[in-house]
Order: sequence, then structure tokens, then C-alpha cells
Amino acid sequence: MTARLEPGTRVFHGGQIWARTLPGGTGLIVRVEGPDLHGDYEYLVRTAADFSRRPGPDNPEVDERWWSSRHTRRAWEEPAW
Repeated sequence: MTARLEPGTRVFHGGQIWARTLPGGTGLIVRVEGPDLHGDYEYLVRTAADFSRRPGPDNPEVDERWWSSRHTRRAWEEPAW
């Protein structure tokens, strides 16, 4: 069983090792389904057009993909001083 992340949470995919310390991650949860019989969730995540690169003005977050909670990690957030 995995902990539920809420819509609006910034995340990265567990397979994106390079994004582990990227402030804001590589996606935004827009919808949550579940839990299933195993206690896992499915997240509809808005990601960049080119999933293999950092999001930004030249790579806007315009695609939506379903990610399992087993592979979805909360993104690191920069402190707001």
C-alpha cells in the first residue's frame, strides 16, 4: 500500500533518476484514482511534451499520462524564504 498524493502535488517518475533533485519535478498530479485491491493509486500527471527533458518554456507541460503510485515520487521543492 502506498500513501496517496493529492491533486496539485508536483512529482517525478521513479524512473527519472536525473529528476530526483530537480525543484518542482517533472509533472503535476491532476487526478487520482483508487485505491485498487492492493492499496495502490493511479495518478493522471501533466508532463512536459518531451518527457525525457526538464520542463520549461521550450518544453511545456501539455501531455497527460497515467502513473502508478508505485513509481510516482513527490518532487523536491525549493524553500520559500
